[in-house]
Amino acid sequence: MEISIRDILARIKVPGVREANIRHEVAAAITDITGITVTPSQVTYTEGNLALNVPPVMKSALLLRMNELKTRLREAGIEVTGLR
Repeated sequence: MEISIRDILARIKVPGVREANIRHEVAAAITDITGITVTPSQVTYTEGNLALNVPPVMKSALLLRMNELKTRLREAGIEVTGLR
């Protein structure tokens, strides 16, 4: 029986991959909804809370469209409960 490295790695969860995917999805959704360019490095997601490293004016613009953002992210399997 042959064991390949690919088979071994397929069973191991890579830490950080899910978080990176979530940050990318959130940044893309915010950019599409508001028209404001947000990069994944500006997004932090922990247990449903979003923290954005953007100016307060951008956060205010996002808060006006928060329901639309929550709906779009829910479709992607990401639940958002708050924004900081």
